[in-house]
Amino acid sequence: MVTPLPARLLPALLLSACLLIPTISQAQGYAEGIGLSYEVLPLKQARGSEATFRGDVFRANIIVPLAVAADTSRAVLAGLNLETLRFSGPRPGFEVHNVYGITPVLGYRQRLSPGTELTALALPALNSDLREVRRADVTWGGVVRAAYRRNARRAYRLTVGYRQQFYGPQYVLLLGLDWQLGQRWRLFGDLPTTFTASCAATPRVNVGFNLNGINTAYRLLNNDQYFQYQQGHYGLFAETYLSTHWVLRATAAYAVTRRLEVYARDEQWPATIDYIGLGKAPTPLSSPIEKGLTFRLALSYRVPAP
Repeated sequence: MVTPLPARLLPALLLSACLLIPTISQAQGYAEGIGLSYEVLPLKQARGSEATFRGDVFRANIIVPLAVAADTSRAVLAGLNLETLRFSGPRPGFEVHNVYGITPVLGYRQRLSPGTELTALALPALNSDLREVRRADVTWGGVVRAAYRRNARRAYRLTVGYRQQFYGPQYVLLLGLDWQLGQRWRLFGDLPTTFTASCAATPRVNVGFNLNGINTAYRLLNNDQYFQYQQGHYGLFAETYLSTHWVLRATAAYAVTRRLEVYARDEQWPATIDYIGLGKAPTPLSSPIEKGLTFRLALSYRVPAP
């Protein structure tokens, strides 16, 4: 039977839950219980036609509690992450139009001591063009994360896990940090996939630098191929608090790593760690895409970290 959640515990649960869920929000100096974002990718083929086109990325995520101990030391966590990638414009040899990602999240968090927490998460995913949903479109995975708070200003995390991907097995190994330096600066993230250096310019405005790495793939109905979307974006952001909890952030970034390519089903990496491929790279069927800019606008509901 699900235990009703007292309203006074909601901010605390959102904070403890979201800090520990890599697919929904970064482990960071705040929790994002709800998130909406739009990203535009100006794209250009690197050789051949050198055609220019664009990608539009829409994402939405939420996390809610199903049950919680009275002191928030134990929690069952459930969430959902949705995304859509749309491509438009001339792009010879790149026969990808719309792909979708649906990732439910189910997990359990246990506080082992005042400064230590352990979380286990199951991460099934449906990633495909949804033209014909098949069992092969669903992948499975999970992670375990240990978090240790050394003091009020510094915390560390270690995340390990495994996920099936259409490009081959993906191993998760993340080293996390949340470090508040004085009253204005905060460093947080889970390297090598996320990192943020944030400076409080005013009580309501933050500016800074962030890194965002993604490595995922989607099954395509056409000849049972798959589409890989890999990025390593380094950018600058500015954000403002619209209210106590709602925040609007604008980011301009450059893709140091960018892979948007179509592959035959059997072309795979021997293994990857996070978004870093190991061994011989698979041979794509489509032309490579040049590195370039990306622009992102995000709205989120946050609970400040202590």
